[in-house]
Amino acid sequence: MKNKRIIDAWNKIEPDSVADERMLKAILARNRSMGHSEKERVSTMKKAFNWKRFAPVAACLVMVIAITAVFGNNAGWFGNRIYTANIAGGETISFYKTNALSAGSLDFGIEVTTRELTTEENSSLFGNLGVTAQGAFSTIDKTLLRVEGKTGNVKIILAAQGVPVTDTVIEVDRDKSEIGGVQVSAGYFITDANSSGTRNIIYLATFDIDGISVYIECGGNEKSSDDLKAEIANVIDTLIQNGAPDFSAVTE
Repeated sequence: MKNKRIIDAWNKIEPDSVADERMLKAILARNRSMGHSEKERVSTMKKAFNWKRFAPVAACLVMVIAITAVFGNNAGWFGNRIYTANIAGGETISFYKTNALSAGSLDFGIEVTTRELTTEENSSLFGNLGVTAQGAFSTIDKTLLRVEGKTGNVKIILAAQGVPVTDTVIEVDRDKSEIGGVQVSAGYFITDANSSGTRNIIYLATFDIDGISVYIECGGNEKSSDDLKAEIANVIDTLIQNGAPDFSAVTE
């Protein structure tokens, strides 16, 4: 390296002052360009929506929508079960869970007398259902106002227009079933378990037929639910097929 020619050759390789300045400007310009690109890249990343973070939320929303679509019209699947009974002719009665029962009034507004109805009178009102009933009559004109009877496990109440049917207010805020052209509102409720753990189920139905109000009730052990349901459905169907009972045929 002490050979003069070698040293001179090495010095010629190094850049002169002009080249130094040109190289410095190029380096500074490149650094400025890289810094600007980096800021843009970071800014773009900040603005970009990170869908992966929200994937679980989106999945939950999809699940909620799906559950609503499937179960929205089937609330009975969550505890409010709908019981159905098929009757002759292919028609179906739907029994919906009733709202809370409350006490009402059985005030006729006039004085009445009551008596047991005869077999013939029962047959004229209920047909061949084998009902044993008691009638309430007006003391003024002796007309029949209300009849309460029973057959098997079923209680049947008939009432003339404007006369209260029962002293129990029953709310069945659901769709009605059409049986033989008559709109029937039917429901059920289940009692709390007694000391023996037994619960009772009570099926009920209301409808009007040619100005006569009809209330039907059938209850018993919840384990016999299907039999009770079939029993009340048969009575509903028979009464509708019989047509409106003729109250004028029964007088005091």
